[in-house]
Amino acid sequence: MGMDPKNPVSLLVPLIGIALILAAVWLTGGARRARIDRALVLARLSEDLPDFAAAEIVIDADAATALAAGANGSFALVFAAGDKVVVRALERRELRRVKVAGDLLEIDTSAFTHGRFALALPGAAAAWARRLAAPERVA
Repeated sequence: MGMDPKNPVSLLVPLIGIALILAAVWLTGGARRARIDRALVLARLSEDLPDFAAAEIVIDADAATALAAGANGSFALVFAAGDKVVVRALERRELRRVKVAGDLLEIDTSAFTHGRFALALPGAAAAWARRLAAPERVA
């Protein structure tokens, strides 16, 4: 005996169940997002990329993504993924496109997961785009 699509009760029960699950996730903090600051970026870089020596760090306006330039010309991305923080080395060869639109720096990479990043960098987007990519890839 299956669910009768004509019976409104059989349609409401799953919807109420989904609503209760979403409410439980929200009430337990499942909707929180990590906020990134300079100290967190430095700590995570030292943990996840111990050979990376950050010479300069920029954090976007909503504190969700940071870009770090290494002393040797390397780069790293630090970004919030829910309430966790992810660190990723960023190599020039994986850059597909670097675009500046006003104060927004858009980075497209060849990575399968998290391949696109947009950082709101008032007054700094163009300078970071020049640092990241060869001139023919800056749009």
